[in-house]
Amino acid sequence: MKTTEKTGILKIYIGESDKINGRVLFEEIVFEARNAGLAGATVYKGIMSFGASHSIHTMKIFALSSDLPVTIEIIDNIDKIDRFIEKLNQILDNSQRGGLVTFQELDVVRYEKGLKYREEYH
Repeated sequence: MKTTEKTGILKIYIGESDKINGRVLFEEIVFEARNAGLAGATVYKGIMSFGASHSIHTMKIFALSSDLPVTIEIIDNIDKIDRFIEKLNQILDNSQRGGLVTFQELDVVRYEKGLKYREEYH
């Protein structure tokens, strides 16, 4: 990805125990992003949240829910993200789980492979 392209970040907020077809939902999203040729995706696990249901999700022993929040961030050029959003919506619809999806434009300052991933070192 060239840093001069118009880039953006797609953020998907779901629960860590959400599943689709017996597979963890965040894994399905990351693998589909990779298959779509997107530049990168990262999954972050939160320690506490509430959302549309207003249920508290936390690690505390006496909490009603331990379904911790997960955020998936996907960064690439805007055109590629726009194309991926259609697939993402299909995945989320099929999972029948709640969630939140946001998008922001951003400036990428640097993006390149490190030495351990360059072809000449394989």
